[in-house]
Order: sequence, then C-alpha cells, then structure tokens
Amino acid sequence: MEESRDEVQKEIEKEIEKKVEKGVATGTAILVSVVVTFVLSLVVFKFVWAWVVPDLFPGAVDQGLIVADLTWLAAFKLAVLVAVLSGFYPALTEAFKQRV
Repeated sequence: MEESRDEVQKEIEKEIEKKVEKGVATGTAILVSVVVTFVLSLVVFKFVWAWVVPDLFPGAVDQGLIVADLTWLAAFKLAVLVAVLSGFYPALTEAFKQRV
C-alpha cells in the first residue's frame, strides 16, 4: 500500500515538474519577445518619427500640435506601451491552450 502511494506521489511530482518547466519556458519566451519588441520599438519610434511625421502632418507640426522630433522619454513611453501589448497575445494564447 505504501509503495503504491510512493509511486503515485512520484508520478504527480513528475507531472508538476513538467508543467513548471513548460510554464518557465513559455514565460521566458514571452519575456524575451517583450524585451526585443521594446528595444526595436524604441529605436523605430525615436528615429522614424522625425523622418515620417513632418512629411505626413506638416500643418500640425507647423502649428505645434505634433512635435517634429520625439524625445527619448516619449519614445520610451511608446515603446513600453507597444512591448506590453505585444506580450498579451502569446500570454493569452498560452492561457487558453491550457484551458482546452
């Protein structure tokens, strides 16, 4: 009786270990994806903004409604927003996979 209990406990431990490993791997992949998205977004916002926005909205730039050159702080804030939003999709898809 005690031997079967030990075997069941070992099987449960193995299942839990597999789930934890899968969760850590998924979490790490999502974190790496978010960091890469943040860095790329930061560079794109900072350098592409000054190139594109004045051409698309010359009147708004002249009137001061839109800045022609984005500050690093503003680019940082936009990059954080994009990075956080990019982390939602894989996290949600993984959460729904586990439910089904």
